[in-house]
Amino acid sequence: MGARTKRPRCITCLTPAKALFKKSDGDFIKLLECPSCGQTVDRYVECEKSIIFMDMLLQDIAVYRHILFNADNFEPQFYVKLAVSLLLSEGYVRWSTLTHTFAPAAGIKDNEVYLYIMCLLTAVEFGIFGAIILLYSWIKFHDRIELSSLYNGLLLGQYGRLANVAAIIWYQSPSLIFQSLVLVFIIISTIQSTRGAINTGRCESSFLVITATAISTLSSYIFQLYLIDMYKKYSL
Repeated sequence: MGARTKRPRCITCLTPAKALFKKSDGDFIKLLECPSCGQTVDRYVECEKSIIFMDMLLQDIAVYRHILFNADNFEPQFYVKLAVSLLLSEGYVRWSTLTHTFAPAAGIKDNEVYLYIMCLLTAVEFGIFGAIILLYSWIKFHDRIELSSLYNGLLLGQYGRLANVAAIIWYQSPSLIFQSLVLVFIIISTIQSTRGAINTGRCESSFLVITATAISTLSSYIFQLYLIDMYKKYSL
């Protein structure tokens, strides 16, 4: 609960608040109510990180808003580390999947260049996805959104991808059912984090995220075919 550099917001209605709590005698604090909706500005102020993580798994939109707007223990370095972790882990997962798609004679498993290609494709896919969300948000809200919160929300919604790494470590190649479940979880968490960042409705956010996911995935697949074919030509 250190000093904040930006104004906190109510996790129910996103109305800016003067403070999250006020201190009384001793070390006791009193959570403040939002003057707009009458709810507690941020009920997660006193919660342990384990409870916050559990509510993230349960896809509570309020916990995403707490992390994006009010939590002072999620510094910019956290999102940088999350972005790098997502990039490397997703690149590794795609590389591992590629080794099971092609015959061993293709030499993909023993060639780390394909890992770099998959990491590049992951960055391209994330970039296209984020650009679509950003463009829509700019058209609708113009200057009324916090870009940093939107960027962080998009990253936060992708955290489910890290589960694929554990699956590969234990099972070598995750099943199609597992990958489908992870994809559904990622889409749901991204919908919630997007709603938390720009305060859009459930149907609107769902359509936006699903459309952006479809376009970015298709673009990445087309780009993958092109890069692999180009590398094979130049490596021969």
